[in-house]
Amino acid sequence: MVPPELVRKIPKFLHDWGVKACCLAGDWGDPAQHPDLPTALRLLHYWNIDVGLVSNGFLFGESLIPFAAHYTKFTGFSVDAGTADSYAAVHNTPPENFNVVIRNIEHLANYAQRYNLPVQIGYKFLIFPESYQTLYQGAKIAREIGARDFQIRPAHLPASAIRKINIEEVNEQVRRARELETESFRIFGIRHKFTPTFDKKQPEHCWATPLTSTWCADGKVVACVDLRDAEYNTLCNYIADGLDGVKRVWGS
Repeated sequence: MVPPELVRKIPKFLHDWGVKACCLAGDWGDPAQHPDLPTALRLLHYWNIDVGLVSNGFLFGESLIPFAAHYTKFTGFSVDAGTADSYAAVHNTPPENFNVVIRNIEHLANYAQRYNLPVQIGYKFLIFPESYQTLYQGAKIAREIGARDFQIRPAHLPASAIRKINIEEVNEQVRRARELETESFRIFGIRHKFTPTFDKKQPEHCWATPLTSTWCADGKVVACVDLRDAEYNTLCNYIADGLDGVKRVWGS
C-alpha cells in the first residue's frame, strides 16, 4: 500500500514534473481499499491533473462517491457480468455482491446528474466463460443505471478457458447490445490486443513506448504496463528510492 505521506506528496510531484493525467487502478487489490483515496483524488484535481479511476465498485460507498464525481474525468467499474450468479462465478464472491456494485454505480450516476457533473461513468465487461452469455443483460443494466460507456474486452485467459467461450454467441450479444446505444450511452470494444479467437497477441518487438509509467502499490515504477511483472521492465522504486529517484532514472 502506498504510504500516506507519499499519497500527499505525489500529486504535487507529478504536477511539477509536467504530468497531465493519471489513472488509479488495482491489480490484485482495489483503489477503494486505500483509506487515503479521497485525499489523492482531491489533491490530484487541485494540481490540475486529469484523473481516471477504475474500481470493482464493491467498496464504492457514499463517502467516496462525491470525490469520484467531482474530481475524476472518468470512473470505470470492472463488473464483467450481467447477472448476480455469473458475477459470483467470475469473481468467486457471494451473488448478492453484484447488487451492491450495481447500486453503487447507480448512486454515482445519480449524484453526477444531480449536480450536473461531467464525470464519464463506465461499466467494464471482460469476456469470461462464466459470464459471456450475460453480456447483453449487462449492457441493459448499464444503460438503466446511468452509465455512459459499456466497454467490452476479452479477458487474458489460458487456451483451455478460451475454448469454453462461444465466440459466435459473443458477437451476437455484442450486436444486440449495440442496439441499445443512444447519444448518452456508448458501447465499444477493445480487440486489438487479441486475435479473432480471443488469444492474446504476443508482439515480437516493442517499437515504441508511450511517455507513461506505471507506479505499483509496492513502489515499483515500470515503463510498460503490459510487462509490469518482468523484472527488466522495472525502472526504480519510488518508495525506496524516493520521488527524486524517479526523475533521475527517467532522465538518464
